Parts: sequence; structure tokens; C-alpha cells
Amino acid sequence: MELGALEAELTCAVCLHVYQDPVALPCLHSFCMKCIEGVWTQTAGPGGFECPQCRRKFNPKPSLERNFTLCNIVEKYDKSQLSADSAHVMCDYCIDNQSPAVKTCLICFSSFCSIHIKRHLLNKALNGHTLIEPVTDLTDRQCPDHKKVLEFFCKDDAECVCGSCIITGKHKSHTLLSLDQAQAAIKEELERETEKLRGVQQNCSSKQRDLGRSEAEIKTRIKELKGKLSKSFSEWRRQLEEDEEYALKLIDEEGLRALAQIRGCSEALNKRIEQITLIDGETQSLLQRDPLSFIQNSKQLLSRVTETQRVTDPDVPALTLNLPNISQLIQERLNGWEKYHLDILGIISMMVAKVTDGPGSKDSKLGLGSV
Repeated sequence: MELGALEAELTCAVCLHVYQDPVALPCLHSFCMKCIEGVWTQTAGPGGFECPQCRRKFNPKPSLERNFTLCNIVEKYDKSQLSADSAHVMCDYCIDNQSPAVKTCLICFSSFCSIHIKRHLLNKALNGHTLIEPVTDLTDRQCPDHKKVLEFFCKDDAECVCGSCIITGKHKSHTLLSLDQAQAAIKEELERETEKLRGVQQNCSSKQRDLGRSEAEIKTRIKELKGKLSKSFSEWRRQLEEDEEYALKLIDEEGLRALAQIRGCSEALNKRIEQITLIDGETQSLLQRDPLSFIQNSKQLLSRVTETQRVTDPDVPALTLNLPNISQLIQERLNGWEKYHLDILGIISMMVAKVTDGPGSKDSKLGLGSV
């Protein structure tokens, strides 16, 4: 794995630096010991201790097990970093076979291998020289004006200067610090500002947790609202099916009533027609008889004809479906739909009230008020 990819794998999610004394949580996420202790000191509450990465909660506080595997990888990474930085720096005093440098002298502007550095250290005249880890390019450690090593820090201009800069240069009357003093002051300022950033980070983490809780509450309310609306619509569909059955039944009953009237009138007319047909047949038969027989039987037949003529023909009313009555009955039945409409609006209004007035009213800031 390349160093860049390895460094990404070895980065603590809290401080965003390579792990220092890494420990593993029960959820298998790892952090610097100092980082996770700092997070829990500021965020631990009644709900327990939370993993900053996956938000899993632990109650009671879990034991922090040192991640030895990760420690070994970090150690190898540190060595590889050192090797990568110094492997290409060679000793300036090796003539035939150059050896890798182990130190660079800022006064001599030379790099030394493990053998030649001993001679440098044993030379009393060179005791005051500053030795650092091997570097190839020393130009960034030299004064660009005097080509001398940078030994001091100008507080006024916030830059490193050499000895000549403070004697004859533009920094002559400025406030000067040694590099160690400047490092300590800048380190203190950096740690102070970094601590502020950690506070910002904790604030962001707190907001992230609030968002997580809001997400869970929204999902719960969505599920609750859908359940109640589904139940209401199911009742509505059931009622609608009953109303459909009722309407169809009304039409069937009205149709049966109208058809019964038609059949009654039709039977009366058929009976009248049959009587007349019978008399007509008897008349035709009587006309075929001899005069005496005709005269003797005609009186009774004439009496029946006269009686039949006096019978009033059955009236045939305008037979049709009583649609206005059906419409009125169905309308009275469907007036109940308004109740279901109001029930559904009531469910939604209740959920809105929970969001705006309930314990989680702060969630309305997240847009929940538009449910």
C-alpha cells in the first residue's frame, strides 16, 4: 500500500492525525486514547457513551482495549516515513561508496553518515553546531539576504532571521526570540486555536447527533401517520363499498316495483282481451245456429257483452323509475363521507400539533412543520 493510502487508513476520525496510542471500541472503530477520552468527557450523559463514528451507544462505559495490530502498523508507518524522508539523503564525506546520511549540520551545510558524524561530534570546535534529521535542500534554512543559517525569530515580522539580519539588516531593532522560544510560543498558540477547533468539532458532533435523533423521530412519525391514514382509508373504502351496495340495492328495489306495476297492468289487459276473445268466439258460433236456437241463446250472450262493455279498461300509468327518490336516499347516505374527510384532516392536524407543540418542537426548525 502506498504511504498516502496507508496514512488515510491510520487517521483518527477525531483529531484527523495518525493514531497516537490507538484503542478500539466494542464496535471495532479505533481512536487515539486521548481523543476518545476527550470526546466522552464533553459529551457523556444519561444516555451513555457514544462512538463518534457510528453513533452506537454504550452503557456503562466500555473498557478501552489497546489496538496492538494498529499500533504495529503505525510503528511501521513511522519507520517508513523516516526511511522515505532520509533514504535519498547521502553523506557528503563518503568518496567511493556513499552511505545514507543520519544527520545534517546547519552550520556546515553538510550531511553525515553514521561514521563521519562521529568525527564531527568528536571535534570540539564543532560542538556548537546544530544537527538535524537528514535533509537534501537547506536553502529554506538559510537567510535569502545573507546566506547564513536562520537562528532567530523576529516577532514583529513573524519570520526567521539570521545573525546578520539583527546586526545590520532590517530586523536590527525588532523583538527577537530564539527558535526554541518561538516554537514554544507558536506551539502554545496552535494548541489553543486547535482546542477551539475541537470545540467547533464537538458542536458539529452535537448537531449531528441532533440530526440523527430528528431523523429517527421523522421516520417514526411517518410510520405512525401512514398507519393511521391507511386505517382511515381502509374504513373509507369499506364504507364506500357498503354505500355502493346500498345504492345498487335501491335501484334493484325501485326496478322491481316498476316492473311489478307493469306486470300487474299487463295481466289485467290480458284478462280483458281473453274475455272479449271468448265472447267473440261464442258470438261467431251462435251466428251459425238455426233461428230458434240463435234467439234462445242470444239474450244471455247480449247480457254478457253489455256487462263486459261496462267494465272500465285498466288504466296504464306512466311507468318509470323513481330516480329523484333514489337520488335523495343515496345523498342522505353519502353525507357521512364528510366525516371521513374530517377524520383524515384531523389525523394530519394532530401530527402537525405534535411537531410544533410537542417535546420535539425544535425539530420544526428542520422543516418538520410542513408535514
